[in-house]
Amino acid sequence: MRNLGFILTLLLFAATAPAEQKDEAPRFQSPDKKLEYRANGEEATIVKSDTGETVLKLEEASSSLALETGKILWAPDSRRFAFNYRSGGRYYTCSVYELTGTEWKALPDIEEKATAVSEMISRAEQRDRKRLGVGRNASRRRIMDKWAVRRWIDRDTLEVFAESSGSVVVDKKNEDVDYIGGAVLFTVKCDNRGGWKITRLRELSDADVEKMDKEDEARGEAD
Repeated sequence: MRNLGFILTLLLFAATAPAEQKDEAPRFQSPDKKLEYRANGEEATIVKSDTGETVLKLEEASSSLALETGKILWAPDSRRFAFNYRSGGRYYTCSVYELTGTEWKALPDIEEKATAVSEMISRAEQRDRKRLGVGRNASRRRIMDKWAVRRWIDRDTLEVFAESSGSVVVDKKNEDVDYIGGAVLFTVKCDNRGGWKITRLRELSDADVEKMDKEDEARGEAD
């Protein structure tokens, strides 16, 4: 897992950074300029750019934390979008929507359906436990769980990042802790029938994750 200094810096920033002050609600316009994402202190919606008429209310953005952190990533053809948001102090998740006829519908939940990804992360954590000499049942404290759409590769294909990190006590006498978990980057292809499938996935090393974070920050897409 990532080094201790990096993790502590991330958590300290998340806990102490003040909310950015903005004069108006954030707007993320679709590539075809017809729709916008708007959020205020009460709700997050997709609206028509010209009239402001609501076409979809994002029910998952029901907390102030989700409203403050929510970000939209539009597919190139404006027929799909991903919504990344923070739903807990140590938990990020996402949802994906698709335009079917004239109605926006949520696609199957990525975190719930991507069992191959969860299993890969679990195996990485078990390797960490074995390396540290701690049992499978040793108590684990969550540091961060994250499922986020990173980018759209084309109109039907998106790249998703998943990570789970935690800490375990490796020396009860001295109360020493170490870090366990795993990270996976995978590709999802929508099937135009209201579903999707994973077409590629790979486990990431600590160095891979840090490199990816720097790339996202350089593009202005860091959380």
